[in-house]
Amino acid sequence: MKEKKTTENNLLILREKAERKLKENHDNAVTDFLSLDLSVYEMELRMQNEELHDTQLKLTTILKEYADLFDFSPTGYFILGKDGIIEKVNNRGCEQLGIDKCQIIGKYFSTFLTSEAHQDNFYIHCDLVTETDMLQHLQCELKMQDGYVFSALIKSTVVKDTASKFKYLLVGVTDISFIKEHEMQTELALIKEKELNDLKSRFISTASHEFRTPLATVLTSTSLLEEYAKTGQEDKMKKHFMRIKSSVKELTNILEDFLSLEKIESGKIQIVKKEINLPIFINAILDEMSYLLKKGQQIKYKHVGVELINEDSKILKHILQNLISNASKFSGDDQIILLDTEVAENKIFIKIEDNGIGIPELEQKNLFSHFFRAKNAENIQGTGLGLNIVKRYVELLNGNIDFKSEEHRGTTFLMGIPTNAVS
Repeated sequence: MKEKKTTENNLLILREKAERKLKENHDNAVTDFLSLDLSVYEMELRMQNEELHDTQLKLTTILKEYADLFDFSPTGYFILGKDGIIEKVNNRGCEQLGIDKCQIIGKYFSTFLTSEAHQDNFYIHCDLVTETDMLQHLQCELKMQDGYVFSALIKSTVVKDTASKFKYLLVGVTDISFIKEHEMQTELALIKEKELNDLKSRFISTASHEFRTPLATVLTSTSLLEEYAKTGQEDKMKKHFMRIKSSVKELTNILEDFLSLEKIESGKIQIVKKEINLPIFINAILDEMSYLLKKGQQIKYKHVGVELINEDSKILKHILQNLISNASKFSGDDQIILLDTEVAENKIFIKIEDNGIGIPELEQKNLFSHFFRAKNAENIQGTGLGLNIVKRYVELLNGNIDFKSEEHRGTTFLMGIPTNAVS
């Protein structure tokens, strides 16, 4: 009732304006009432048309502004019918899918989801939006035309017509790949931190155990040396001097393992290659390690191919020392250890073979893990870090390492390391 009265007042004001304007534009000769009334109506109609035209222009401007906001929004927007078919898409939505509008409109939105599971979740999401008449969220994966997959956050709402009935579903798509990547990196960092904490705990446990035996040997031998010195028993003194040297060497090796691991973990190792004569280099290592061999053990070394190479001698030495030491440690007295090297096609091929206790088949998958100790080697001195360090040193040299082993029949390690042969 109030709206009707307002409309009547507006028309009355409009009529008064029209009459006034008509009188201003006509001379006194216009006195016929019907003519005046007709002229007033014509003037009213003209003024209404002008107002309508102005309103249409404003409406067109507003619609264009809203269209621009839709098309140039930083969020991808898709307008879907009740059946899930795309009726309209903005520019950002096209960029997200990497397809032109004409190739998107008319297709089911679900076809751009990566799997049936994501498609099912999307339809459940749409039903929930329609039933609750509330904004709903969904995380899923969308695929671009070129096959690239990205993580997306979907926000959907129902848009209704003037009769409050379903008009279309407005789906907003935001690329959250960066956020997902950040979450993944954070999760990996937490896993890495946990691994490092576990590593520290195992380090303390292993170090306390491994240091105890050689330290006890040093302490015992030192006490006995004092007694033998009083009685002049030089042979026994010499034996205990050797035990002390061996124990100190064991302690040094343990420390070197831990320090090497720390350097590898922190990325402090730099590759420095220099020219070396491989057979001379390896024979020198074998001479240094001869005192570590058990009674009657022998190392038979053979080389084939070019002798001069460019390689990081420190890393190569550490690899060989560790593998030769293991071959001796896990083999019995009077055993022969075979060491073969070959330089061919700019690669060093190294083979170390023993006839020792071997590695149980079920445990071989863990051989290069931190602190790995096979059940048949638990009573043999060692930190369980050596082979993990060897593998990582080989990888630092862009090489590869493999092995074959059988319990009670020995182990063979095979390596291939790129090098520049010197002609």
